[in-house]
Amino acid sequence: MRLPRVIFTRLSVDTRYPFEGQLPLSDSMPRPARASLRNIETNVSLTENTGNMLIGESLSRILELNRPRSCHLNLTRLLALGWSAERIRDEIHKHFDLVVFLMANAIRKDFDLGNLADAVSALETDFMVFGIGMQDSLPPTLSTLPEGSQRLLRMFDQKALIFGVRGKETENWLHQVGLNRAKALGCPSLYVYPQNLLAVSPPSGGSNAMAIASGHLTNPSIRSQKLISLFRDADSHYIMQDEFLAIARTCKDDERLYNDATGRVRTELCRPIFERILGSRIPFKNFWYFQNLDAWRVFCAQADFYLGDRFHGGIVAMQAGIPSIFIWNDQRARELTDFFALPNISVADIGDAKAHDLVDSLLTKQAFTEFRDTYRQRLDVFVRTLGEHGIRLDIDSQYYTSKREDMRQIVYKTYRKFFRGFN
Repeated sequence: MRLPRVIFTRLSVDTRYPFEGQLPLSDSMPRPARASLRNIETNVSLTENTGNMLIGESLSRILELNRPRSCHLNLTRLLALGWSAERIRDEIHKHFDLVVFLMANAIRKDFDLGNLADAVSALETDFMVFGIGMQDSLPPTLSTLPEGSQRLLRMFDQKALIFGVRGKETENWLHQVGLNRAKALGCPSLYVYPQNLLAVSPPSGGSNAMAIASGHLTNPSIRSQKLISLFRDADSHYIMQDEFLAIARTCKDDERLYNDATGRVRTELCRPIFERILGSRIPFKNFWYFQNLDAWRVFCAQADFYLGDRFHGGIVAMQAGIPSIFIWNDQRARELTDFFALPNISVADIGDAKAHDLVDSLLTKQAFTEFRDTYRQRLDVFVRTLGEHGIRLDIDSQYYTSKREDMRQIVYKTYRKFFRGFN
């Protein structure tokens, strides 16, 4: 059976420098080891919010595909280099069988996806879309969005084999505006390590448990104040995401700030900056920033629980088998926590609680029973949806269906139909 050659596009998976030459079988360059401000700025430009790396890597980790002939590629980067939409179309059609668009909270008023729409409009290769969602609630009219985003969503609805969105609110809104093929499938980053997510259980460390947190500490807001108040009396570490760049710039190229080998950010340099921004004492013992997902997961595996205001900060922890509580302040995060029945709380509901109060009330056996039941249902729908188009996931079937033999036959027949022109 011929495995598909897949191109994954939209979000980066690591801080690797893209190769702009044309030498076959070449590999791109890893980031430089030196933690200069210039290098940090370039590295951050590759990933932007490091949480996006989880989305970017997700399906390339779990699809059954021709790995030596598949790749990650940012189509809009090609446009910026001067490639025409027609040249992109021809090169992709020559080398690949399927294009996978990995998206995030791109449905919003202030974000125009016109450049991506230009590239998609010319595509002749089959494509699928996953993970796109709304940042906040929108009125039920497509004209709320920039013109380029309207064009892209219409093309996704008309041409995509799968138009996967992150949750029910996004699905309902797209159906209201006439894009009826949108289907709530969740964020694919949750399907990468099902064995670890299904094994998550309440922490056992009691009051001595070690916590990890993520948030928005460069933003002097109520949500930041609530986060730091939760950890006043807890053994906790803070993992930065996109706020690291602001800290690095404030430190004026002091290369002592960051250890690229360990991910450690010097507490004595960054804590005073956070305290000056927020006007409060920062309780976290140490600070970290990861440019590689494996290092991030290994660090999380040492903790007892995650509690934070970054959705994918919690998913990294769960991928490592660590229970997580998700704080949400907008539709984007709430939609995903509801879709998967993840333990969550709104900023407004935190009140005077401390971290261990939330652990006791939210990380319960009952909560994880509900999560596991919901997760298996979501994964089952995800696998079946891809299977309908001949695409298989390299995941043990014990995690998603009891009809193993029936599913194999269905997927095999559809797969043969999908690739009937290949030997």
